Amino acid sequence: MATRFDPSAVSRLESYLSELIDTGASQAAQYAIALDGEVLATRTFGAATADHRFVIFSATKTIVAMAILPHLADGSLELSRRVADHLPEFGTHGKDEVTVLQLLTMQGGFPQAPMGPKSWGTSAGRRAQFAEWTLDWQPGAHTEYHPIAAHWVIAELIEALSGRSFVEVVHERVTAPAGVPAILAAEVDGPVVPVRAHGEHPGTSPEALADLARVFGRPDLVPAISIGADALLSMNDPRAQAACIPGGGGRARAADVALVYQTFLDDTPWRRDAIGTIRNGSLNIGDNTPASRTVAGVVAGHDGYADLRWFPATAPRAVGHHGAGGQLCWVDPDTGMSFCFLHDTLEQHPGVELTRIRRINELAHACVRP
Repeated sequence: MATRFDPSAVSRLESYLSELIDTGASQAAQYAIALDGEVLATRTFGAATADHRFVIFSATKTIVAMAILPHLADGSLELSRRVADHLPEFGTHGKDEVTVLQLLTMQGGFPQAPMGPKSWGTSAGRRAQFAEWTLDWQPGAHTEYHPIAAHWVIAELIEALSGRSFVEVVHERVTAPAGVPAILAAEVDGPVVPVRAHGEHPGTSPEALADLARVFGRPDLVPAISIGADALLSMNDPRAQAACIPGGGGRARAADVALVYQTFLDDTPWRRDAIGTIRNGSLNIGDNTPASRTVAGVVAGHDGYADLRWFPATAPRAVGHHGAGGQLCWVDPDTGMSFCFLHDTLEQHPGVELTRIRRINELAHACVRP
């Protein structure tokens, strides 16, 4: 292990992250690199301490989805079955056709279905809200990122199949085996860094779109905004944090996430499937890249779009799920390395954000040799 770990590469990564703080691009940040079940390097920058947690937004999704794997393994849940077979309240307004696989891979057809504070606190409230949801398109016809809705259904499936709170089950099955505190919890064991917005979207003028196209490679690859800054900033509210929103409410330290991702390499059939089998490769509505989705996350891929999926371009088998603002969480089966970068800032300029993400991932992946 020591011969594969490159301290000089770590120094280059830390220098770059320090520059982000010095220039005001971020005010607080944290990273961690883990290998063979151990954290090899971690550091906190700016207005945070090693005890601080960061809101990880959609990086929560993979952590929640991994908790459903035991039910796929024992046959109590099948990818081809309808979600409504387990949650009858979901089977309204055409949603009775949605399969478990479509739910897990962003093909359900209800990307912006609402779930608010009046409903999310109880199983009965969530199910009543499911019954009101309508479809934007036929299940399986398209792939569109579901920022929040799909993972409320996944959480409810976990409760229906386990007979227990999804928050309790996610910790028992995913975070506790890694030896880390709960990442999705009503209360966490440390202060939480406030989220802030920074910069401005360049707009839609021909000049702005041309500049973005140069960063992303083509005009049609510039991503559409799926969830606005105001909604993301609402995660500063302690009540929203305590709600344990399964699609975006995790709060974590980088080292904790890196250790959780180490457990994803455990050699069991459904874990191998969850980190290696692409079950949806159709084009995403919103950014025109192939979805490259497993049942639990996203694979970097060999198709030249790894960096647009927020993975290192040099790690085609890396898998994970990023979070808004540039929260990076992945594990590379080829090196065994897991990496997490967390910070406090929602950069509003997508070109600035992608440029930063590319550089962080490049520097991080160089820290461990195959």
